[in-house]
Amino acid sequence: MSRKMMTKEVTHTTVKSANMVIGENGQPVVEAVEDQTFIGNVSVGHAQRLINKKFPDSKPKVFAVEPKTEVYEMPVEDFIKLATIKVETPETEESAVSPE
Repeated sequence: MSRKMMTKEVTHTTVKSANMVIGENGQPVVEAVEDQTFIGNVSVGHAQRLINKKFPDSKPKVFAVEPKTEVYEMPVEDFIKLATIKVETPETEESAVSPE
């Protein structure tokens, strides 16, 4: 039995946002919203659109995005058990670059 491992580098972005509300004394108060995590390297503008969709009533303002890339690994045998076989479709076959 081989002990081969496969690795995959994955980037996820933590988005920090908050709502501005008027406090009891009439001054603006910042209410933090729970951090949200999205797969990929998300820009501030894209993060704002994603947050607006997730919180359509309050639409918190994004004030920080923190991308982080980590390397994940697992035994190839486990990957084969969990993964599904990709079936080529005519569309993907046509877009593939063939050596000439």
